This record gives sequence, C-alpha cells and structure tokens, in this order.
Amino acid sequence: MYKIAKIIAIILGVIGLVLWVLIARADSDVVAQAGSSSNNVVGLMINVGLWATIIIAIITLLFSLVGLASEPQKLKKALISIGVFAAVVLVSYLIATAEGFNFAKMADKGIQVTEGTVKWVDAGLWTFYILAFLAILSMVVGNFKKQ
Repeated sequence: MYKIAKIIAIILGVIGLVLWVLIARADSDVVAQAGSSSNNVVGLMINVGLWATIIIAIITLLFSLVGLASEPQKLKKALISIGVFAAVVLVSYLIATAEGFNFAKMADKGIQVTEGTVKWVDAGLWTFYILAFLAILSMVVGNFKKQ
C-alpha cells in the first residue's frame, strides 16, 4: 500500500511540475486572459491539486483505519472519542435555539433561511464553545498533574 501511495505521489508531483513550468513560461498577460490556452493549464493545475488532495485524504483515512484495526486498544479509544464528540454535538443541538433571529431581515436581503438551519448553526457554535472549554480544561489539568 505504501509503495502504491509513493508511486501515485511521484506521478502527481511530476505532472504538477510540468504544469508549473508551462505556467511559468507563459506570458503573464496571456495567463490573466480568460479562455486562453494558458488558462487551461492553470485549470489543469487546480484539478491536479484537487485530485491530489482527494487521493491523499483517502490514503490517509485507509492507513488510519488499518492502524486502528490492527490494535484493539487504539480502536477502543477512538470509538470512545467519537462517542464523546457525538454526545457533545447532541447536547449542543438540544440547547440550540433559533429565538431572536430576524428571519424577515434575511428575507429582505434575498436569503431564505429556515429555523432548522439557524438551529444547526447555533448548535455548531455551542459545539465549538464546549470543545474549546474542554481543551482549555484538559491543558490546565495536565499542567497541574505535571507539578
């Protein structure tokens, strides 16, 4: 698996290098013009970056899952962490509200927002606050345990 990932990385790196050289050699005015042949090279470079990111994310996920499956203790800790995170999201959703939100003002701007969307945004904010508090608390507790 590692050899395959390394070969894919080398291939994408060579393609990216070739596209970069093509862009670097092109006239800057030509690159700036929409619809030029150099702009297609820029689009190709963006696509290579996008696909490289997707491939690397998939490979990283696969390596992580293989690593977790090979060690049951790590798998148990990972499942506990996922459960705690799900509990934090659930609590955040339960305390989230859409009260005080001015739907008419958003409608005047041409943005249609539902009560459910506002509640999920509020839940996301509450999740952030709770996780930030837990992170700070764990740093403080860890600091006191060292002393």
